[in-house]
Amino acid sequence: MAHPLDPRPLRRGRKLTVLALAIVAATAGALALAAVALDGAGLVAPRGPVPGATAPMSTVAAVYLEAAKDEDCGMTRALTTSHTAAWCHDPHLTTYRLVGRTGDDGQCMDYVITTTASTDGSMDAGPKPWSFCFVQTKAGWRLWDQGQG
Repeated sequence: MAHPLDPRPLRRGRKLTVLALAIVAATAGALALAAVALDGAGLVAPRGPVPGATAPMSTVAAVYLEAAKDEDCGMTRALTTSHTAAWCHDPHLTTYRLVGRTGDDGQCMDYVITTTASTDGSMDAGPKPWSFCFVQTKAGWRLWDQGQG
């Protein structure tokens, strides 16, 4: 039996505590990376119901923009065709205001959007005109193209 003043049992306990904390930290880090990878792969589910095939284009546009503002990447991906990128985190959409419908077939909606600056420097912070163009698919109206001009 160890002497009550022997520091060896205490050191062993500290080593186990440090090891346990390292395992917890590694697990938390792995889970965070997995969540980012799943989100980046488009595997995150929408937070609410996706507008159906009979929903009007204006409804789909409103749901899309709210999802972009709320960073609901699952919803923006569900409402986007493979022709364009789904709005997600970067830059962050902070506000939007509908200006009107445009395009030869009226399938584009013009907005003034306000965003943060993008991390890659491609978009400055502040308000800017932005168009979202939709196409009718079997699943309903889906974002086909977006941008300025």
